[in-house]
Amino acid sequence: MSIADLFHPEMIVLVFAIGIAFYSSQQKYRRRMMATKFVGDSLNGIYFLMMSGLSGGLAAFIAASGSGIQALTPDDKLEQTKKLRIGLALLLSVLAVIVSVRSTSDLLPIAAVVFCRFTELQKSATRIRIGYFLSVFPWFYYNYANGLYWMALYNILIGVSLLVAIIRHRKPVTPEDPV
Repeated sequence: MSIADLFHPEMIVLVFAIGIAFYSSQQKYRRRMMATKFVGDSLNGIYFLMMSGLSGGLAAFIAASGSGIQALTPDDKLEQTKKLRIGLALLLSVLAVIVSVRSTSDLLPIAAVVFCRFTELQKSATRIRIGYFLSVFPWFYYNYANGLYWMALYNILIGVSLLVAIIRHRKPVTPEDPV
């Protein structure tokens, strides 16, 4: 790879997606995390489509739609959008499977996105981060199996970033007074 290759449009999109993903995972509050995740997921979808990763691209856009709805939903209204978010994710996932699946590995990003939609039903940003961390593994395998090595490296880095965020934003445990 030459220096000139780093300035191809798909690499520029990837760099912005990575930066936004790191920024998103470090947000303390759920809505802010979801708003920045929406932008990062959208850029990931564009990158996958540029690299001919149809299944990954569709999964990233499904994730973006869920993140966008979450970002627009106040904490006290989460219960009211639960069915919409899950229903939309499942419907779009079935359509994505029909349109894009050519191999077993193509199912992995779509399954990871559906898993994350259920994880996002939590109000706790820490629980959402844990779900995102677990979804890194199928994404990594998909990217590696399809020769998207930059995205596989991205998965490793975002996994580390999520672990840091989980530790950094955990609530301190105060010991109970035995008296």
